[in-house]
Amino acid sequence: MPDDKHSLRSSTREEYVEYILLAALCSFGWSRDRFVEVARTQTDAQGYDLVLACDGVMRHVQLKSSKAGGRAAHQKVNTALASKPGGCVVWAVVDPETLHPVEYRWFGGAPDSELPDLGDRRARHTKGNAQGVKSLRDAIRIVAKSRFETLRTPQELFHRLFGDGKELEC
Repeated sequence: MPDDKHSLRSSTREEYVEYILLAALCSFGWSRDRFVEVARTQTDAQGYDLVLACDGVMRHVQLKSSKAGGRAAHQKVNTALASKPGGCVVWAVVDPETLHPVEYRWFGGAPDSELPDLGDRRARHTKGNAQGVKSLRDAIRIVAKSRFETLRTPQELFHRLFGDGKELEC
């Protein structure tokens, strides 16, 4: 079951990746006297999984993950995310054994800016209707991997999310 557990226990995997990501961000913030507030949604129907705030910067985050060495060439992003303050997508590429991120992929703007344009490539439902037709999903866009910036460390991700904090120094 080693490789099967990623699909058989996908909800657990998603939750663990979230915990690992939050631990890394909060730990780094703690070391810099920058404290991260975390709020979680029950569903991602509004386009985000987490709301993170630090130093007056609010981010609505859609969290994605994939296995290192995997073939994911894109992510599906809910258009509702574009209407949220500081909307962004964090794609954690994780070690399949430990779930620790080996890199992050970032799709978003600077703190207090809007989500970049999602484009117009609509996603399809994963399951077909009674006739086997997989209809288009009007509120979901496909964003190519090439549009994501690669970040190597949680520190780089923290700075993309909340800035460098220099404005706090007086």
